[in-house]
Amino acid sequence: MTLAALATASPGPGRTSELPVQVLAAAPIPEPVDRVFAGALEVHAEATDITHRIFNVRVRIPVQAAGPTALLYPRWETTSHGPSLTATSLAGLSVSIDGQPLPWQRHPIDAHAFQLEIPTGASTLEATYQVIVGADTLSRDLVVVPWQRLVVYPAGWYARNIMVEPSVTLPPGLEPVSSLEVEAVQDGMVELAPVSLETLLDSPLHTARHLRKVPLATMGDAPVTLNLMASRAEDLDLPPERKAELVRMLDQVAAVFPPAPFKRYEFLARLEDDASTGGAEHRGSSEISLPSNYFRDWASQLNGRDILAHELVHAWNGLYRVPADLWAPTPNVPQGGSLLWVYEGQTEFWGRILAARAGLRSRQDTLDQLALDAAEVANRPGRAWRSLSDDVRYPTFMLQKPVPWRDWQRRKDYYREGVLLWLWVDALLRERTNGRQGLDDFARSFFAAPSGDAPARTYTFDDLCAALDALAPNDWAGELRAWVDGHEEVDTTAGLVRHGWQLVYTDTPTAAYLQQQGEDGVIDLSYSIGMTVTDKGVVRAVSWNGPAFAAGLAPGSRIAAVHGEPFDGERLVAAVRSARRIPVQLAVEQDGERVERTLRYRGTLRYPHLVRVSGRPDTLTSLLAPRRGIRQTKTLPATPLTEK
Repeated sequence: MTLAALATASPGPGRTSELPVQVLAAAPIPEPVDRVFAGALEVHAEATDITHRIFNVRVRIPVQAAGPTALLYPRWETTSHGPSLTATSLAGLSVSIDGQPLPWQRHPIDAHAFQLEIPTGASTLEATYQVIVGADTLSRDLVVVPWQRLVVYPAGWYARNIMVEPSVTLPPGLEPVSSLEVEAVQDGMVELAPVSLETLLDSPLHTARHLRKVPLATMGDAPVTLNLMASRAEDLDLPPERKAELVRMLDQVAAVFPPAPFKRYEFLARLEDDASTGGAEHRGSSEISLPSNYFRDWASQLNGRDILAHELVHAWNGLYRVPADLWAPTPNVPQGGSLLWVYEGQTEFWGRILAARAGLRSRQDTLDQLALDAAEVANRPGRAWRSLSDDVRYPTFMLQKPVPWRDWQRRKDYYREGVLLWLWVDALLRERTNGRQGLDDFARSFFAAPSGDAPARTYTFDDLCAALDALAPNDWAGELRAWVDGHEEVDTTAGLVRHGWQLVYTDTPTAAYLQQQGEDGVIDLSYSIGMTVTDKGVVRAVSWNGPAFAAGLAPGSRIAAVHGEPFDGERLVAAVRSARRIPVQLAVEQDGERVERTLRYRGTLRYPHLVRVSGRPDTLTSLLAPRRGIRQTKTLPATPLTEK
């Protein structure tokens, strides 16, 4: 139907029509308001049903007023920056008022809201329910209490206005670890000090059958502890040299960043056989996932050695100083992400730098890591249609969704591209001040907190530019916008070049590249024939418009033969090495057929490296060098293992 026909068919003023009109009646959910909440919520979680992996939760809420109201189950999660929580986890909801059953109805539009009518004279509302979780949260040897997945709370207040008295019952013999203060422990029940709902949601509690608390150092007056948790006691071993490196990392953090925005800090590190390296940030703690051999097989951890530094820096960058559109009054208010290239991107930058300064990575290993960053970002054809300022919108619509063509669709590039962007900013600061200023100076002033328990401070893009302008006056808004809003014209390696280094490719992979392959479970030929493939011949990823793409390969295809011989990873690599002389010929099983494919590639193996730029000073080496001066941390004495 044409637009003219639609206009004719549409009813005008005073006209009736048989065409459908939506009628969706929904009572409004009270908006969050910054006001006093009288009393405190009592939240108790039973974490003892390990067999069924179910939390049994009871929440008692002092009634504030009679009339219609709503209970909310959290939707948005700080660590994911998106709507990663789902009410499908909540079951068996039963509500009572002063001991009498109270009916509820789920909101017809917002499935995370439960509507209630509070009678006059009521005193206490109680909600009981179950939360279904997985083995990563409740198991015999490892238990996590994720408050953001366990609570319901009344609509109409900011989370910081609602005080909570939390408690949890743990399986026998397990000791809790959290940034929250423990007030009492009796018969497995742990009573925690009252905190605001905002703080509770940001303060997970962990425990494990085997737990080792390793005091590292104090940052000012704030003690920092590494809590190692595992299902086997032998996985808790921490070689003295690893501890010394972590203490040096804290020292390097303290040399750059202002006094700690926390009273104490807990690394909650879980070591498991099938774990990959990752983390989730909180103001007074971080949840770290590590392979069980992380500290024992240090040589195999090249690409994960900066994870603790990354999560710690988030206490300043992201939890104390928060992008204004990312801060939200409750976990049910949508968040923005326009500055994730600062929140995550600059934090990733500091992870690289601090790991080098502390000796967690050697200078060469750091250069190799930066080469991986630079190559991945430089080979993102998706930049043609998705700028960095659009990539940061990923959490709102791509979270937990499959992305088979990542280099074209783009997802979470703001981490690695952020490393390169902030290298560029550091280089510009140095050039414009004759080496007197750099990102160290920016961090020291921008992230300054008056005390460890100071409330979060938000910032905008303009605030960011003003802070940079105070160090080196310039059109920072124009330059940063040109990068984050730009497309193919953006040279993402410009910061490396300004620091005296450039990205090149050779036929020899670095140790970091080989380890990345192993962690991904693929043979990575992205920068030559444009694909990654498993040791079984299954194509995992194909580079958009690359040689494999042009030959018709797609993710999920299986390579059955290379040059007529049965598939073998070494055979494929050898074929690519010789592709200048002999085109790569593959037999591919795809869509139920076996087809022959010839790749139009006339090169050889290509792996990323960094080399010096002739004639340019090397300022990168000085950026990676340890900061000397007054020691900002004090090493804490060791304590014996705590194993239950």
